[in-house]
Amino acid sequence: MVVPDHKEFEDGVKGLKFQQKNQKQLTSRYSKEILEGNVVSTTGYKPNIKKHSIELKNVKKSYITGDLETPVLKGIDIKLDQGDFIVILGPSGSGKTTFLNIISGLDKATSGDVFVLGSNLTLLKDSHLTKFRRKNVGFIFQQYNLLTNLTAKENAEVGENLSTNKNENFTIEKIFETIGMTEQLNKYPHQMSGGQQQRVSIARALTKNPSILFADEPTGALDEEMGRKVLDILVKVNKEFKTTIVVVTHNPNIAKIGNTIIHIKNGLIDELIHNPNPADPSTIDWS
Repeated sequence: MVVPDHKEFEDGVKGLKFQQKNQKQLTSRYSKEILEGNVVSTTGYKPNIKKHSIELKNVKKSYITGDLETPVLKGIDIKLDQGDFIVILGPSGSGKTTFLNIISGLDKATSGDVFVLGSNLTLLKDSHLTKFRRKNVGFIFQQYNLLTNLTAKENAEVGENLSTNKNENFTIEKIFETIGMTEQLNKYPHQMSGGQQQRVSIARALTKNPSILFADEPTGALDEEMGRKVLDILVKVNKEFKTTIVVVTHNPNIAKIGNTIIHIKNGLIDELIHNPNPADPSTIDWS
């Protein structure tokens, strides 16, 4: 279904506010049916759900401060395959974190279509975005955000309890075995190193059995040895469970482990590289 949101709006803050009002009306009308599985487009674009996990068409994002508009994303078009290992690069202020937030459902585009697993996130209400995230995606952040009064296993169970897509073969024990943390199952965060805590945060994200796993600077707080281990786990998860992995990093060397590398600059896709021979995390330069 195509809805009429691709009309021309006047430039500037006034036009942006009118566009936001129009988007709010479309969201109110179509959010529920999008959540139920219907494909709704504002640009006329038809997503290929069987092939692509993420598809963006003319996606823009601006912020309004008083009478000032600050454009962050300026028209993104991209298709990302299911089961891919994707690395997003860009300098500070390039828009890479905004891009991550929009494709993960943590933020909404100002205009354009953001199809993730066939759902147009641009037209989902906040409550429906929450349901979408809970069902489909997992998050790993630079800060581990573990609950200090719970063991590693109990922290992972927090993620498992949010799952609506349970897999009997995707148990906590299996996940901890995969990440090399079986012996730490019953330890508390203060009894573990930073790298071990990050691996528990990965386990917590995986227990939801997400279709897409988003990682924002997952090695930023780790030393080289632990950083490589975390990257190795992400590669292993991608290969074993066919989970689509999206990593944001400032380190271009880390990008070498990805199948698809996205360079973002000044709010646009500056370069898109398909890497047929991803590097092993143990071989990349860490400097």
